[in-house]
Amino acid sequence: MNDLRRDISLFVSVARIEASLHSDRLALQRIPTEIETIDRALAGLEAREKAARARLDGLLVARRDTEKRLHEHEDHLKKCKSQQSLVKTNDEYTAMIKEIANLEKAIGDDEEKILVLMDEIEAAEKETAAAHEALQVERGKRMAERDTLEAKSAELATEVDRLTREKPKILSEISPALLKRYERVADRFGDLAVTRVQDEHCGVCRQQLPPQVAVEVRKNDQFITCQACGRILVYYAD
Repeated sequence: MNDLRRDISLFVSVARIEASLHSDRLALQRIPTEIETIDRALAGLEAREKAARARLDGLLVARRDTEKRLHEHEDHLKKCKSQQSLVKTNDEYTAMIKEIANLEKAIGDDEEKILVLMDEIEAAEKETAAAHEALQVERGKRMAERDTLEAKSAELATEVDRLTREKPKILSEISPALLKRYERVADRFGDLAVTRVQDEHCGVCRQQLPPQVAVEVRKNDQFITCQACGRILVYYAD
């Protein structure tokens, strides 16, 4: 293998590394957003359960307060009726009758409100149970997804670190003249300085290459750059 073909072979290795680094870094950038989406979904379900539970608690308090008020009205009514025979004047009797009527109405209102509250409590209990079940099911599913993403993130970070350390070793084996040309391209494009030709197109800028140029690149025996973006072109299969 002559020196140029050897250098191009090394550039193929660099292209593979750079493509993997680019892909892995993009994936790493997406993972925090994906985790945030999971956390938002769980927060929404937790808020739904919390709201349902708060409404149920409020209804239970309202029922207890109404039942307490009902008992107070009933006790007061018994007391009034027990004192009916003790009134001495017509005015006192009229006032007593009016108070009894008001208490009986209040008792009726309390009983009606308790019935309404019982229906609302039953519905709220169902809603709270449904919200809790949905949260439990989704939490198990989403936390598994979160764990998978975190494991993937750690795996990608390890791979990025490995490739980042491997790339300079390969570059150090390239002839100085071509290495300088690579460095000039890398100054412009960072970690995507070398790319492969795919279907007669530059693998990064997607500019279509002249057919003869694509043929020459596939031989991997010449230093060829993309006429559109200036990246170094090589060829390798998937």
